[in-house]
Amino acid sequence: MRALAESARRKESPLVVGLDPVPSRFPAELGGLPEPQATLEFCLGILDAVEPYAAAVKPQVAFFERLGPEGMEVYAALISAAKDLGLPVISDVKRGDIGPVAAAYAEAHLRLYGATAVTVNPYMGSEAILPFLGETRRQDVGGGIFVLVATSNPSSEEIQQTTQPPLHEVAARLVADLGQRDGDYLDAGAVVGATRPSVGRRVREILPEALFLSPGYGAQGGGEEEVLPLLDARGGGVLVNSSRAILYAHEKTPLDYRQAAREAAREAREDLRSAGVGF
Repeated sequence: MRALAESARRKESPLVVGLDPVPSRFPAELGGLPEPQATLEFCLGILDAVEPYAAAVKPQVAFFERLGPEGMEVYAALISAAKDLGLPVISDVKRGDIGPVAAAYAEAHLRLYGATAVTVNPYMGSEAILPFLGETRRQDVGGGIFVLVATSNPSSEEIQQTTQPPLHEVAARLVADLGQRDGDYLDAGAVVGATRPSVGRRVREILPEALFLSPGYGAQGGGEEEVLPLLDARGGGVLVNSSRAILYAHEKTPLDYRQAAREAAREAREDLRSAGVGF
């Protein structure tokens, strides 16, 4: 995970900006374009706007898949554009399948499309995770994977906290067993939501050397205080994702969407830093 950690330190920012493009929320200036072209233009504008303040960007692949083959061309173009700007890319694909299928997904997103890291679903066990780790180790670009451990959505408790020990503890131990040191952190990280800080604190006890990707900040209700229990012993180790609050900041201001996103990203970074979330 060294590429992500190095970017966070260079930018003095734990902020990850999620790319979840919804055409109905695009500014009026993009209204006359076909959806794939509008999506590309919108996201390119966001990339340029947030680059000074973001440690990485996280495209959610579903929003590109829904546009068909042209959407996946947009996805590929955005990964390339982000890397040209020096922004590592965490592809939010949440894949997890038997070994050969997981290997195909890993090859697609880490090798063909060129993401720095991907999100992985561990429900099928280690064989759903190891092909992704194998691919990221072959690429050797300082990337890795983020395993779904304790997610931020409200219904997650219906599965993740119904066993003893809770499934988030089982998944965290799997990350600890499979990850290898890559710089300051394991190359297997954990998705740990900012909406359940007590769970996050327990996961951090199990994974003291893992990098966390923390959704739930901003539009989902998580704030700076909820992130603090997730920090490692050095006061870092957490990349905090914000998507809608930055992408659609223009809906609450007369500013151009790029200017609005830039200001929202700047404020998010400063708020996190002021609260003690650092690298």
